[in-house]
Amino acid sequence: MSQQRIEDTPGDWRRRRGRGRQGGPTDSPDAEAEPPALAEQSRTLFSFIEPVFDFITVFYAPILIAGIVGLVTGAVLLAFVGSLKLYGGIVLGIGAVLVVLVGISYFSQVLAAFFSRTGRYGVNTVIMTAAFIGLVVLANYIAFENHVRADTTATNQFSLAHRTQDLLDQLERPISVIAYYPDEITDIDMLTRRGKVDTMLGEFSQRSGNFTYQFLDPQKEADLARGQGVTAYETLTVWAVGTDIIDLVTPTDQVYSRLEQDLYTALLVATETERKKVYFLSGHGERDISREAQDGYLQIREGLEVDNYEVETLPWSPADEDVTVPDDAALLVIAGPTGELPPAHADALNFYMAGRQPDGEPRREGARLIFLAEPHTHNTFRAFLALWGVIVSDGYIRDIEGSQPNAPRTLRVGRYYPQAPSEIVAPRGQPLNVAFMPGAAALEAVIEESNTRFPVPIAFTTPAARLIDDIERIDPIDPAEGIDPADVDPQGTFFPALYLDIVGPVGAPAPTSRPPDNQFAKMTVFGDSDFVSNENVERGSGAALFLNSANYLMGDYSLVSIRDREFVYREWNLDENEFNFVRFSTWLLLPGLMGLMAIVVWWVRR
Repeated sequence: MSQQRIEDTPGDWRRRRGRGRQGGPTDSPDAEAEPPALAEQSRTLFSFIEPVFDFITVFYAPILIAGIVGLVTGAVLLAFVGSLKLYGGIVLGIGAVLVVLVGISYFSQVLAAFFSRTGRYGVNTVIMTAAFIGLVVLANYIAFENHVRADTTATNQFSLAHRTQDLLDQLERPISVIAYYPDEITDIDMLTRRGKVDTMLGEFSQRSGNFTYQFLDPQKEADLARGQGVTAYETLTVWAVGTDIIDLVTPTDQVYSRLEQDLYTALLVATETERKKVYFLSGHGERDISREAQDGYLQIREGLEVDNYEVETLPWSPADEDVTVPDDAALLVIAGPTGELPPAHADALNFYMAGRQPDGEPRREGARLIFLAEPHTHNTFRAFLALWGVIVSDGYIRDIEGSQPNAPRTLRVGRYYPQAPSEIVAPRGQPLNVAFMPGAAALEAVIEESNTRFPVPIAFTTPAARLIDDIERIDPIDPAEGIDPADVDPQGTFFPALYLDIVGPVGAPAPTSRPPDNQFAKMTVFGDSDFVSNENVERGSGAALFLNSANYLMGDYSLVSIRDREFVYREWNLDENEFNFVRFSTWLLLPGLMGLMAIVVWWVRR
């Protein structure tokens, strides 16, 4: 009997389930038994995977959980782990297969869940939720691609000047900025300045897709920093990608009050839109920057032009009394004057150093001056230098231990002052070699207690150096019996080059507060003008000493004037009653309104 039941059982699992539910032909005694061979031949392909679905039916819960976990894990890997996208796709596919298999096994229940009353509400909820999410994603995408920013600060703290915006909009080549700061900052002031730099660079990058920036630690990226001329923290390099034009930006003060202005200038230099101008004064016997002879300055002019400066001559005729230093002068060079400085010209130079125009109007920038003196420099130019804190000696330096052996009048300048600006004497961390100064005059700084000038020697001689007042004489006069002490050549350490930060002339009172930026003058004075002539410019490090000084003086010179917007703390001052009103209305008013609205909705729909 059992054998007969086995033979009468259909091979198709769907037929068995249907006959079991409806009392099919197997329950009828009149039903004819199907031959075993025919039963074996009538099995469908789906019947072979019936055990798989039976297994899924029994263990559907863990399989469904595994499928959901696979979907979530695969989506996360695809979205956030770029290196595991292949594996994320595989995991996502496995999870989807598992979920689909469970859905096929319970197809009728799933179908009923979708088309029943509760299912229709659920499907409607899912569709509405998906539509809402889709609209939010679409709105965010549109807003991201067409974003508009509004500066709501009272001082427009996050708004760039119109000329800065125009320059960024016109960028045609990629500009890369590297801000060199330590990775771990413990100094609160430096951390504050870094935040301002990050904010300002972020404003620039938001405006132009051709402007990118990054922060690097110069100690960890020493080779890159050294190659870009960075020798200290808080230095920004602005590089026109694809060129060798790199402009350095250093803080002009402790609060970066001119950061936007300096970045604007750096962009003008990097994009070659505008160049800083260097003027060489002429009309008083100065060196000629177009002269090809040995005493000319043609080669040093070409060196400045290689550094991307625009070099011009500033002719002042001795008879011309209406003279002024152009407002676009990033640097003024007075190279070896042999003639007299007329009073009108001296006044123009003094106005320039004081940061004012002859008509009394303030200049946009402070003075930047390089003066190349000689032992025979005219007294009128000596008086000008003395007014601003530098005294030029009458004799030349004869350093027995430091002069050139075959040219005793030529001073070998190789001892650089440790406190001198490193950008001048040790650019990119490499100290300069020896420079040769024929017949160099000794320079002395005028020291006062008013702190209106801050001189720093650039180079110095050995203690055995002598100061000889006769250029025809080589051997110094030593103290001896019968020698007038006034005729003895002074001995000691002398300075052939000085650098000065100046906020006022000699005799000016000390400022009670920080003067405006245009009243800060910077000046470098050399006791010789021959060391950068065509004859000597390629000897030693003379050209590098001059060009480094020019670069340093113009390092914080801006081609434009942009007002910096200071951060203003705007406090909301309230008395006790106003404060209590704001506090309690915040606590009770809005929650009370929401509760009242809820009551009204309940009353309407009850």
